[in-house]
Amino acid sequence: MICMSAECATRSTGPTCPPARLRVTPATSDDWIEIEAMLHDYLEWLRAVTGLEPTREQPRFGVEIADPQRAFAADDTTMLVARMATRQVGMVAVRRGDDGSAELKRLYVRPVARGRRIADLLVAEAIGTASRLGARSVWLETLRGVMDPAMNVYRRHGFEVVDQQSDIGHAGAVVMNRPLT
Repeated sequence: MICMSAECATRSTGPTCPPARLRVTPATSDDWIEIEAMLHDYLEWLRAVTGLEPTREQPRFGVEIADPQRAFAADDTTMLVARMATRQVGMVAVRRGDDGSAELKRLYVRPVARGRRIADLLVAEAIGTASRLGARSVWLETLRGVMDPAMNVYRRHGFEVVDQQSDIGHAGAVVMNRPLT
C-alpha cells in the first residue's frame, strides 16, 4: 500500500503533489460499485477519443464491465484502488500471466483527481504488486496520441515501447514493457 503523508504537502506544493490523504490499496468488497462506475467512465472516454467501440476491439473489456468483481478479483488478478479520504478516485488492475509476465490494465483516474500524481502512485503500486506476484516483467497496451499523458507516466516508471502493434486494432496502438528483475 502507498499512503502519502502530510509531509509531501510541506515539502512540495502545487498540482503535482499528491493529496495528503491519498492511499492505494487492493480493492475490497465495498469498492466494486465504484470500480464498475470508473470502468464505464473509462469506456465512454475511450469511445469519445478514439471513435472506436472498445468492447468490440477488446471483447474481454465487455466481460470486465459486465462483472468487474469476477474479472478483477480472480486468483491471477489484483485490482488496486486509489482513494482520497474515503472517495475512490482511480484504479488499475494487475493480471499475472502464465508466461512469467504481468499485464497492467485499465489505469484510470477520475477527471476531478487528475494532475496530482495519482496515476504515478497507481503504476508504482501495480509494479510492486506484479513483483510480489512473481512476475519477471510487466506489460501494457496503450495508444499514442490520446494516451500520451499515460505513456509519460509509464516511461517515468521504466516502461519502453517494445511493439508498434497491439491487439487494440487502432492506429497508434503500442505495447510497452518493463522488466522487474
